[in-house]
Amino acid sequence: MSAATYAAIVADVYSLTARPDLVAETAIAVRKATMKFHLAETFKNDISIAIVTLPVLSSNGDVSFRYTLDLTNTATYPFYRKVAYIKEYNAIPTGQEIQFKEKDITSLLDNYQLEDINYWTQQSMQVSLRCNKVLTQLAVGYYRYPDVTPITYTSWIADQYQDAITEEACAAVFKAIGKDSEYQRLAANFVDNLHLLQMTQI
Repeated sequence: MSAATYAAIVADVYSLTARPDLVAETAIAVRKATMKFHLAETFKNDISIAIVTLPVLSSNGDVSFRYTLDLTNTATYPFYRKVAYIKEYNAIPTGQEIQFKEKDITSLLDNYQLEDINYWTQQSMQVSLRCNKVLTQLAVGYYRYPDVTPITYTSWIADQYQDAITEEACAAVFKAIGKDSEYQRLAANFVDNLHLLQMTQI
């Protein structure tokens, strides 16, 4: 895992391309190949959960309460990519936790022109949430980017299907040096490799 996995992939790319001199090109190819596979699908294995403590709100006479989440907070949402779900969190589950539904900013009113309840909507890197009760904490499930830094390299795809990333990285190197036939041969494997990954999520 991490640095060892990254080093193994790089070594294989050097061997398969017979270009150990292309250090920078290979590093870029491995990073891009890793990112390409993770971004090709919303894999369940890419979901992390952030437990967020909410500020104390006072009632303003309304029957709803509003909260805001700042997704730019990297301490709370490291390697944030996109929200998967939001739900009420209790340290001891009650079984009655609210599962918030995602709404588009243009469809917050129902057919009676009343604002929906227990929903969240996102604008840029900010989430607005409307609830019918006071909350203490939320569980925010979010898809995260892989860490493609060599020393802290982290990718479950690389751990389970190292060859997929190796082949894609080799294809990128071959393309960079003008070896089109080698590039096309390896690039054609992306669909099959992605299918294997998708099967793990069923």
